[in-house]
Amino acid sequence: MKFASEPKISPSVGVSAAHSCAGRTAPCWLRKPAAQLWLPSEEHRVSQCPSHPCKTAAVHLQMQCSHRQVHARPSESKSDAPRTEEHVMADKNSTLKCTFSAPGHSTTLLQGLASLRAQAQLLDVILTINNEVFQVHKVVLAACSDYFRAMFTGGMREASQDVIELKGVSAKGLKHIIDFAYSAEVTLDLDCIQDVLGAAVFLQMVPVVELCEEFLKSAMSVETCLNIGQMATTFSLASLKESVDAFTFRHFLQISEEEDFLHLPLERLVFFLQSNKLQSCSEIDLFRAAVRWLQYDPTRRASASQVLCHIRFPLMKSSELVDNVQTFDIMVEDVLCRQYLLEAFNYQILPFRQHEMQSPRTTIRSDVLSLITFGGTPYTDNDRTVSCKVFCLPDAGGRQFKELTEMEVGSSHSCVAVLDNFVYIVGGQHLQYRSGEGAVDICYRYDPHLNQWLRIQAMQESRIQFQLNVLHGMVYATGGRNRSGSLASVEKYCPKDNEWTYVCSLKRRTWGHAGATVGDKLYISGGYGISVEDKKALHCYDPAVDQWEFKTPMNEPRVLHAMVSANNRIYALGGRMDHVDRCFDVLAVEYYVPETDQWTTVSPMRAGQSEAGCCLLEKKIYIVGGYNWHLNNVTSIVQVYNTETDEWERDLHFPESFAGIACAPVILPQITTQR
Repeated sequence: MKFASEPKISPSVGVSAAHSCAGRTAPCWLRKPAAQLWLPSEEHRVSQCPSHPCKTAAVHLQMQCSHRQVHARPSESKSDAPRTEEHVMADKNSTLKCTFSAPGHSTTLLQGLASLRAQAQLLDVILTINNEVFQVHKVVLAACSDYFRAMFTGGMREASQDVIELKGVSAKGLKHIIDFAYSAEVTLDLDCIQDVLGAAVFLQMVPVVELCEEFLKSAMSVETCLNIGQMATTFSLASLKESVDAFTFRHFLQISEEEDFLHLPLERLVFFLQSNKLQSCSEIDLFRAAVRWLQYDPTRRASASQVLCHIRFPLMKSSELVDNVQTFDIMVEDVLCRQYLLEAFNYQILPFRQHEMQSPRTTIRSDVLSLITFGGTPYTDNDRTVSCKVFCLPDAGGRQFKELTEMEVGSSHSCVAVLDNFVYIVGGQHLQYRSGEGAVDICYRYDPHLNQWLRIQAMQESRIQFQLNVLHGMVYATGGRNRSGSLASVEKYCPKDNEWTYVCSLKRRTWGHAGATVGDKLYISGGYGISVEDKKALHCYDPAVDQWEFKTPMNEPRVLHAMVSANNRIYALGGRMDHVDRCFDVLAVEYYVPETDQWTTVSPMRAGQSEAGCCLLEKKIYIVGGYNWHLNNVTSIVQVYNTETDEWERDLHFPESFAGIACAPVILPQITTQR
């Protein structure tokens, strides 16, 4: 019989021991006294030591020798070439120590113990549960259960008893535990799992607990998950509970049709209904599920407000509120439920005051920001139409844009701002013009909750290539241009009053600039002014005193670029630089720190983009489309900059090659992004 593998010589100090040669006369190839000890090939070892027990087991040999040099001995003949041969240089006084292991020993040991148990040999304790008797070996149970180890070695009276009555576990569960102790295997099904899991937890058999968890996770279904969740709670299995919760969030509506749902404890129902993770359910469907649970037991009506306060009635359609919600008697009879219904009606009939009525019930069930794009233009000479499409990138990890909806009219070079997750789309142009003659003053508010558009009060002036930013609950429009020329005026929109009013103007007429807010201030950079230096200028507006002041200018002049605030910094990206009769892409990227009033240069862009959409999504800056002056054409590229690592990630591509795209980070209902 051959060895499973050639013994290997290890220069390491440690020696692992599993099978010792002590007590036997060493075979001739180990007794070689020379300073150079030759370790022969496999065939030689077996032929020289025909009776050595190591012939029957795979051997791994490690040797520790002081001041030994390990080298290979050349083959003595061509027939020896396939074999590996080694020598070891050793001192005369060196002691050779061999260590062998038998990988199958643990299996043989378990089989031997199981055989002793089956033949009722060397059994030393009897366990009884409800008149069922289990004869076992103490040492086996103590070796794999902390409970039995403490019982048999901790000075407890059971240590000296021959018969021990166990309480707290079932006979079915104990049988599986004992079988596992003697075989390292356990057979599980839905009929026995609760008994086995209960016994494993009680007897502190961690491996069995883990196997039970694996089984329950694999057995998860719409029909079983609530019962599994109850077991996870009963036995404090956090990992299993997380799996149950995640499954329930994904399949809540199907689960709510099951009989087990009607027996769900109040606190568990509330836990699910209040969560933003119920992302694939409409509010009217959640309301119906809650009503089904309430109607199952008449005593639950007293808990109606505790349950229904987590239904987001303001996000329902008006027809759903009238036809399905207010017809449920508890919504009228219960004082708090009546208030929830009134809140929803007020929210929907007073759209301009919705910012004041924000509450947990007006929040979309989602925790993920999506990138939303509005409009754009292909800059074609034979067609002046602009896009009315709205696309979304569902999350920061996504790579494909999806068409979300359409605007009422096409638009390009509009500006957008987000306030309380409402998107304000302001100004721009509805037909393609290279100058400001197509500028409009029209403003819309997009509600992603209901996927609805609301036309709001128009600006005081038409604007294109301006900036729109939110500060202290107000929306500011700064500069830009129209058919009258470039603008220095700044106006502020109050959502509550649905009104635009003028505030302090910029110090210079400016268009093609960029803007961002940090803290209590609004910052405007670059753009076309009255001098070359204006393309590097940084303006700062303080609403507390209604004044503008200049700050340290940018390192690079740029126009038609983008600014984004992240980590209390303001990043300036992209744009173009004019030189005589030519335009060049600005690839340099820099950020401004308001506390130090300093600019710092970071990793440059890989391709030029001006007139591009730009926004921050989970600490990454997305620059969408725009115009590339190196190619002298519009582009569909989407460059992504990681603000934490100062690296540009793999590019994405927008569905269209557009300039003048407007971008915003918005929380969308999950059912919307799936659609």
